[in-house]
Amino acid sequence: MKIFVPPIKSQGIKTKLVEWISSNVENIEFDNWIEPFMGTGVVAFNVRPKKAILCDSNPHLIRFYNAIKNKEITSGIVRKYL
Repeated sequence: MKIFVPPIKSQGIKTKLVEWISSNVENIEFDNWIEPFMGTGVVAFNVRPKKAILCDSNPHLIRFYNAIKNKEITSGIVRKYL
């Protein structure tokens, strides 16, 4: 499994757990993926649910991903500065 690694690093990132988590949810039917501690989003981005509710208490991560969602930050900008 090729793992999508987010453009930012954060303490507690779950990259090493993605394969294990994916294998445990791949045969489960669910409508919404709810992640109260999103962090970098590595799990949600690799599980690739149809619909997701992603939350975090870190205002910098929230601002970063909202800026991506609103197209204020593009992949080119991320490559340039990170």
